[in-house]
Amino acid sequence: MSTTINDMPDAAAAAVTEATRIAAQAARNGTETTKASLEAANSYLGEASAIGRDLLGTWSTQSEAAIKAAFDGQNAAIDAGLGLFDLGVKSNREAVAQFSELVKRTQKATLETWQTTVKAASKATETAKR
Repeated sequence: MSTTINDMPDAAAAAVTEATRIAAQAARNGTETTKASLEAANSYLGEASAIGRDLLGTWSTQSEAAIKAAFDGQNAAIDAGLGLFDLGVKSNREAVAQFSELVKRTQKATLETWQTTVKAASKATETAKR
C-alpha cells in the first residue's frame, strides 16, 4: 500500500512538504557549514605553513649566526695560539742565536788561546834551540 502526497489530507501533505523543505535546508546548511569549515581549515593550514616557513627562516638565520660566531671564536683562539707560537719560536730562535753566538765566541777564544799557546811554545822552543 503506497501512499502519495495526493492521497493524504492537506494538513499531512503540508507537514510532509515542510519536513522535506526543512531536511533540504538542513542539507544545504550542512554543505555550507562543511564548505566554510574546509575553507577555514585551508586558510589555517596556509597560515600555519607561512608561520612554519617564517620560523624555519628565523631559526636558520639565528643558527647560522651562532655557527659563524663559534667559528670566529675558534679562529680567534687559533690566531692567538699562532701568535703565542710565533712568540715562542722567536724567543727560542733568539735564545738559540744567542747560544750559537756564545758558542762561536767560545770556539774563537779557545782557538786563539790554542794559537797563543802554540806560538808561545814555538818561541820557547826557538829560544832553547839557540
